[in-house]
Amino acid sequence: MAESQTEQKVPDLQVEAQAPEQEAEVIDDSFPLTIRLPTGGEVQIITSPREAIQDIKQSIMESPDTCANSCFYLSFNNQRINDFLELGEVEGITADSVIELVEANYTERDVRLHINRLRDLLAGPYKPNPSTVGIDPALSFYRAVTGEVDEEIDPEAAQKMTDLFSEEPIPEHAFTNVDISERSKLSKFVPADLQRIAPECIKSLALSGWNPVPHRQKLKGDLLYLVITTLEGEIIHITASTKGFFVNNSSNNKFDPSPSFSKRVSAHSLITLLQKISPLFAVNFVKLQDFITQHHMLEVLPVNTFYPNHPWAVQTPQHLFDPSRPTETYLNFGAEAIESLRDWNDELQAHRELPKSVIQERMLRERLITKVQAEFTEAAVRGATAVVNGSLVPLNPLESEEAHMYVYNNIFFSKDNDSRGTFEALGGDEAAHVATGKDLEGVKLLNNIDAEGLYTLASVIVDYKGQRIIAQSIVPGIFRRQDENSIVYGSVDNGAQISADEQFHEAIGKEIAKSHHLAEHTLLDGNDQEVKLYTSQETKGLLGADGRRYMLDLYRLNPVDIEFQEKECVEADEKPAYPHKLTLLRPELMSLFWEHKFREWVKVKTDEVRKEREANKPAAIEKTEETKPAENEGDVVKAGEEQKQEGEEEEEIKIDISEFQLAFNPDVFTSAKQSGEDLEEQEQVIREASKFLNEEIIPTIVLDFATYTISPVDGEALTKAMHRRGINMRYLGKLAELVALSKDKRIEHIHHLVIQEIAVRCAKRVLRKLLSSCSLEDSTACISHFLNCLLGAAFNAKPNPALPKDNNRNDFEWSRLTPSTLRNLLNEQALLRFRFKLTDDAIDQLKFIPTLRELCVRVGIQVNARDYRTEPYTEEERAAFIAEDAAAQTALDRKKQELTHARNKKAKKQIQSKADNIVRSSRRSTTFIPEDIFNIMPTVKQPFTRSVFAEETFEAGKMSMNQGHRELGLDLLLESLTLHEQTYGFLHPETSKCYATLAMVYHHGGQAEPALEFQRKAVISSERTCGVDHPETVHHYLNLGLFEHAAGRTKLALKYIKHALYYWDLLFGPGHPDSATADNNTGVMLQSLRDYPVSTKFFERACATQENVLGKEHVITATGYHVLAKAYTLESNFPKALAAERIAYDVFSKKLGPEDPRTKDSDAWLKELTSNAVIMAQRAREQQMFEKTTPINGTTAVPEMKKSDVSRGELPIDQVLQYINGEPSSASRKGGKKKTQKKHK
Repeated sequence: MAESQTEQKVPDLQVEAQAPEQEAEVIDDSFPLTIRLPTGGEVQIITSPREAIQDIKQSIMESPDTCANSCFYLSFNNQRINDFLELGEVEGITADSVIELVEANYTERDVRLHINRLRDLLAGPYKPNPSTVGIDPALSFYRAVTGEVDEEIDPEAAQKMTDLFSEEPIPEHAFTNVDISERSKLSKFVPADLQRIAPECIKSLALSGWNPVPHRQKLKGDLLYLVITTLEGEIIHITASTKGFFVNNSSNNKFDPSPSFSKRVSAHSLITLLQKISPLFAVNFVKLQDFITQHHMLEVLPVNTFYPNHPWAVQTPQHLFDPSRPTETYLNFGAEAIESLRDWNDELQAHRELPKSVIQERMLRERLITKVQAEFTEAAVRGATAVVNGSLVPLNPLESEEAHMYVYNNIFFSKDNDSRGTFEALGGDEAAHVATGKDLEGVKLLNNIDAEGLYTLASVIVDYKGQRIIAQSIVPGIFRRQDENSIVYGSVDNGAQISADEQFHEAIGKEIAKSHHLAEHTLLDGNDQEVKLYTSQETKGLLGADGRRYMLDLYRLNPVDIEFQEKECVEADEKPAYPHKLTLLRPELMSLFWEHKFREWVKVKTDEVRKEREANKPAAIEKTEETKPAENEGDVVKAGEEQKQEGEEEEEIKIDISEFQLAFNPDVFTSAKQSGEDLEEQEQVIREASKFLNEEIIPTIVLDFATYTISPVDGEALTKAMHRRGINMRYLGKLAELVALSKDKRIEHIHHLVIQEIAVRCAKRVLRKLLSSCSLEDSTACISHFLNCLLGAAFNAKPNPALPKDNNRNDFEWSRLTPSTLRNLLNEQALLRFRFKLTDDAIDQLKFIPTLRELCVRVGIQVNARDYRTEPYTEEERAAFIAEDAAAQTALDRKKQELTHARNKKAKKQIQSKADNIVRSSRRSTTFIPEDIFNIMPTVKQPFTRSVFAEETFEAGKMSMNQGHRELGLDLLLESLTLHEQTYGFLHPETSKCYATLAMVYHHGGQAEPALEFQRKAVISSERTCGVDHPETVHHYLNLGLFEHAAGRTKLALKYIKHALYYWDLLFGPGHPDSATADNNTGVMLQSLRDYPVSTKFFERACATQENVLGKEHVITATGYHVLAKAYTLESNFPKALAAERIAYDVFSKKLGPEDPRTKDSDAWLKELTSNAVIMAQRAREQQMFEKTTPINGTTAVPEMKKSDVSRGELPIDQVLQYINGEPSSASRKGGKKKTQKKHK
């Protein structure tokens, strides 16, 4: 991969990042705190004075030594410590103090928490749970990929010179006996060593049927009854009381809650009780703890602050018996489930109102906001799924289904249809669908601005089974109001009545308008009364019953893309009109355009100042020339002084930037009635912005692709790259045309990626429409048939759908689909939505697995991780099938004949059983079958919150590193990491990036262990939040491999590299320009293990990739051949080394000239290899002549010539090593090895 991606070097920053204020400094004042246990033992945990007591208690509960404790309090000097205090606030406590752990009495809630804690422990790190929305949520393969490590960290390994020609056997590694040319198989998506199921400790744990506790037993302290089946097969009934747990005398038929006579066992902890009554539990619980501790901490932690990722390809899930699973709601929330009902809006807004004057307050505020939004998203997904499945009753059941609205768990749900006719003039349902996404963008924008006194609703968009559901928190009092008086800003009737509350207007103008460059503009209502607004008239300001001011309907915060609308929203050039007119510019584009105009203004102002100064200069210059000395030396001095003076004048040019005025009117080119003298000027500004996008930004991204400034691997990366530059996805067609027009081999992969993205987006539209009218039980048949038509036509050109019983093909829209009709639909969608005509073979050219992956991720499909056949059967296979079927039929006929001659019922039954076992081969007639579709899950869009302070600190740290201030930069990055972990949590994409950046800093600083630890965290965090096959995760694994190699653990490094290359091939396939760097790095690692044949294959593949992309005459390609020549030399293949070096030398001499060091180096070794080839040829002739003159039966022994004597012996060993390391002859061996790694990395 490109070095900029593989090692994630810190890019040049374009923002002004400043070091945060002094109060933000985070001092590492952690220390070990001693906890004395009730048993008399002691444990130590690492804490700090700023850590809350409840967090310390959580650490105690998660420690393997103290995990049995969950109901306790901490005591110091015989005084109970308040859980909500920070440790530093406890009077008299020091680093040497000892804190007592005191077992507390249970309440019913404490017992439920204790049982849940035990269930979590018994489930292990992966916790399979069918009640989640998807299979394998937040999965990590890190432990399975790492396996057993048999190497020690040796930071000096990179500087050691190993014996390249040692006779010792080559150590076995990840690529031993592996065909690297073989494509990645989907059946290997999940590593074979992944162990999901933890060691079993009990057979079952359930709530007893004797619950709830009778009144008389409540008076005795009973709280709950449990029934547990041990591994010994014994059924134990247990009472949970205020004092702890004990075995009672009850059975399934008899209620006797008194302590058991036969088992007089009790304990404060249920875990301790089970250890006493079940020896197998005690043994296996130790194994379970070992199994959990083998995993990295981040593999075990739950993902609480980010929506977890679900892989698109999964193995058949193993469903485990768990009688306590149906009671999860009770165990989590109690009998009344009161704890599950939350006022989401009040929680969110109350957190936003928290103080933020100092860093600790800001961190607490941002952490709480992030957590409540993550919990809201989880609740919204469950509610939206219930809406689509028809499990909820609408608020307005008498209206049409499209207009139905729902309330569930204090969340308001609506659909994306234009049921009210609001968007009739803009495109109806199409415009309404787009408006939901734009509204979410607006919420995100306002949340980032964090304006004082203005609020937004918690909002999430859920797409499930072809339907889009919008989930929002409920504004207080909205359902009690029968009038529109609560809307005090904007219009609800398309401009007939427009409100403009002064406080709203002032609050918007103070921060939002200034930050987003919104122009104050004058609108005319239905009575032609003038009203001034900053936002669009369709954006509404609502005064809630709680007195807060809410901003709603934020889809028009940005102006119209007028150039696109005028050209494409009408039928022309055999293209249909674009489906809607809600074609808006992106906020990133408006920021880029504002900066562009600002730079132009600064340049004009600067030129004006210079001209004024130059006009005042002539008199001063004439006076200077009269006194100018004649000596040349004086001329030089004077010239220098003049230059200095000129430079000083340049610095003195000061411009008042407040004079620059540029703001954007979001209502121009809309149906809104406006007035004002500057209306034409405002329209012209928006038109210029639209042209700026088409004429400047889009061509620039093509140049960025060509120079590898950005190098996307999948559709998500391409989408992000376009959005960062303010390019809407409707311009994919234009981008494809520009890339094709350039005819540049360097970006051929981009053209394939853009075409794939167009096809996938069109296919997603078609499939969602089919699914929306399809029942849940028929959806697997619908999806499998759709995939067969899209991706399996080469295997079966006429796939037959798997229809429900008693139905025919004409009963469903999806079953009538054929490959040709689907191709026509995709062509229509591409022309309609992307203004691009797909070629006749575009669908056939799609890569199978990358396209399948993209479609599954977008629609929310989880498929079976197996190998799917896409090519038709060969003639040999067909002949074998015919023979197999004939043999099966013959066997079946024979059994039928035996059945007719059977005399008794028993014999007939035996023969019939054998006949039933003769089953014909279950060959597939299509690529996919309904059983391949394991799950359909919701896909989620949410407005992620940003921790501005954490990000500013992070950017300041990177800027300091770029400027060479390593210590300051490292301090800032570590501080930023603390802020990220406190705000986002350990498992979050932003925290993962922070880990990766710090790992790279430590790696370049030669500190192996911290680099490895941070990179491991980056890998796991990215796997669990972004995905196991996400490009970021792949890059993190590649870097982890590089770091492990640098630390001396090359075999482990190759495991990570192999894992990353597997997913790289799945993501894109062979031939991506960045893959050459990964291949080169792998080759270097294999050389260090002396596996020269395999390393040469990687260098050959890297060289082929570079030649295919850049051409044979490119310097980078020549460098690849130079490296390849060295690999051939180590492999003792001097003829190929000579040929490769000759290619490299020809290009170097032609492109760089004979004096370039690379040309000279190549020339020297070309001569050496040429002379070596001559010597080898001469020796070969001598050997041939010698064999001819030796008698066949002669007794003279001809010494056997070792391969190393012939090949490696022709060059002095020092020269061979120098050649491999690419160093001059005077260089030391130690330095040479170091150079090699730098060269290839």
